Amino acid sequence: MRVLITGGLGLVGSNYARHCLEQGHQVVVLDGYTRGRSCKYNEEWLRKYGASQFLRIVRGNVALSEVVQSALKQFDGIDRVVHAAAQSSVNVSMEAPEVDFSSNVIGTFTLLDELRCTAPKAKVLYLASNKVYDVTGWPVELVGSRYRWVGNRQGPSEQFPFYTDAKEPYGASKIAGLYYSRCYAAMYDMPIVIVVPSGMYGPRQFGRSAQGWLGWFCIATLLGLPIEIKGDGFQVRDMLHVQDVCLAFDRLFEVADVYKGELFNLGGGVRNAVSLVEALGLIADELGVKPVIVYGDWRPQDNKVYVSNIERMVGMQWYPTVSIQVGVKDMCTWVKSEEAVLRALYTGQN
Repeated sequence: MRVLITGGLGLVGSNYARHCLEQGHQVVVLDGYTRGRSCKYNEEWLRKYGASQFLRIVRGNVALSEVVQSALKQFDGIDRVVHAAAQSSVNVSMEAPEVDFSSNVIGTFTLLDELRCTAPKAKVLYLASNKVYDVTGWPVELVGSRYRWVGNRQGPSEQFPFYTDAKEPYGASKIAGLYYSRCYAAMYDMPIVIVVPSGMYGPRQFGRSAQGWLGWFCIATLLGLPIEIKGDGFQVRDMLHVQDVCLAFDRLFEVADVYKGELFNLGGGVRNAVSLVEALGLIADELGVKPVIVYGDWRPQDNKVYVSNIERMVGMQWYPTVSIQVGVKDMCTWVKSEEAVLRALYTGQN
């Protein structure tokens, strides 16, 4: 099997690339290296497991046709595509919406159109975001150390009409990609599935304060760096370990021909929902270090709660196997094993 992974040097992309290499697939990683040295670290990690006859890495912008064409030609065609390349920070999208639009809208369109022309039968997973769902108006209440919705245990289902709306550029860009994916699936009969993920985490997540929060919390705690909480820290997200993400992708590829243009929510669900302060408590216990926390203003349009409705995926015989407690332990183990690299990357100290 020939697999193209855009954004292939991020958390999800690098772990799924490794997963595919272990299965004997040929893997093309396309990445713009916008995350700097962390991309290089993940590239080096992948090259340890993928000889050149199985792994090719293309550096470039997915919004450029010539870059996508180069990626598609690496193994004389492609069978599966994971489109994970994106500007994925809500904060950045509000500060520089043009960057968001270029990466998330033009990039998605360019990829889909090149596939239409050269590999229309390739199975595609488009990674949207839970920000495509507008739950900002859902009432919440504070119970203990976490918020919860009043009257709802979990978020919107994938049923049409979709519960979509955008309150910030990032959500708008992901909605655009969602509907372009549905359009190309319907108009050109392409086997495209839209994945609506919640928080994802695990080893190889070089998180920052603006993106990849659980990874950032683990790294910052170990290194003694200040962690800014925007709001009160009782915000809740359901978290999914990257090991379960990989298994979910495998399952969705199996059924892509049947569910063309359809949505599948992907997250840790109710059992793996955690507030920011609860996550920090788990991390502190695992690392034996007290995090340095500072509080700032609430982020505009931030959801106090988001918990994925994963009933459809569970009905497909997939479910999260790594609990948030076990996953945080795994993440902390990785952080400790990479302390020297992380210290150099985040503080400049060798």
